[in-house]
Amino acid sequence: MAQPITKIYVVNNAGFVLNFEIRWSDGKGHWFTVDWNSGNYPINQTRETPDLGTLGVPNNAPVNVKVHAVAGKDNDGDESVTYVAGSTGTATYTVAGTTLHYSVHLND
Repeated sequence: MAQPITKIYVVNNAGFVLNFEIRWSDGKGHWFTVDWNSGNYPINQTRETPDLGTLGVPNNAPVNVKVHAVAGKDNDGDESVTYVAGSTGTATYTVAGTTLHYSVHLND
């Protein structure tokens, strides 16, 4: 199982403004996007989610981020994590690159 978390942070180290949303999986290959978005933010800033359970993510669900580069393309995080209600874990993804060529890497 991926690391248990309750919140996700996304660090913008990319050369563009971005925003991100949260997606969770039912484990059967279907992904669902929650009704929440970080809002646009520039390089050298970090945004965090509220507790994922408050966004409707089911307990023990695989979770990932989808990053939207303003005036660019969308990318998913390179690895998923698992939402576990009541855990104290957090996950941090770092975004690096340019609007058309960038990565969304889960930090260790």
